[in-house]
Amino acid sequence: MSQTARQARPPLWSPPLLGALPGVKAAATNRAWGDLAGADAQAAANRERLRAALGLGGLAWAHQVHGTEILAVEDGGQGPLGEADGLATARPGLGLLIKQADCQAVVLAAPERGVIANLHVGWRGNAAGMPGKGVAFLRERYGVEPGELHAAVSPGLGACCGQFVNWREELPESFLAFKQGEDRFDLEAATRAQLITAGLAPERIETSGVCTVCDRDYYSYRRDHGTERFGTVIALARRS
Repeated sequence: MSQTARQARPPLWSPPLLGALPGVKAAATNRAWGDLAGADAQAAANRERLRAALGLGGLAWAHQVHGTEILAVEDGGQGPLGEADGLATARPGLGLLIKQADCQAVVLAAPERGVIANLHVGWRGNAAGMPGKGVAFLRERYGVEPGELHAAVSPGLGACCGQFVNWREELPESFLAFKQGEDRFDLEAATRAQLITAGLAPERIETSGVCTVCDRDYYSYRRDHGTERFGTVIALARRS
């Protein structure tokens, strides 16, 4: 991709189906938006600009640790919250932010129930069943049935670059269904399969098909080994 084309690309990607649901806002930033993970003033300004661009009253995020802990956020407080890799809320106007650099963000929405979630799903979280755990959390906490949910998977590590040399030790046997070639795995397909197993309708699941290692418009830890992160946000629109 030429520099001109890269500069022309909008700094926010929105899942076409989920992002068009009434009352739901969902978007992922790219490098043009800047780093969202830092503790410095510039990263804070980037997060504030994102909040304002989406018309949100607040933006919540957690200290991500590649686990499966999920927090319900109802007080509208800003991040960072505690250690967790998933956030859920029924509070309109509160954006749930997941920070990424090859890991997936999996956004879940039940707009008729007024409930959303955002999950940090790296390969460790994927192997630990985080997509299904997010669905189960929404059912247990908010009474949302899986069939009511819509889901979208953000840009992340693609099968083209999803190399796991030590896959026998790192990935569960069930992931053999997503193995391509000698040591590459389609984690996007693994996430989709877990969501379907958890009860989501296949036609309600959309994936970006964007590999963050190949596409230099996104931060990639595998490619650059940097600390910068882009982000995915989901929110319920504020009531007028």
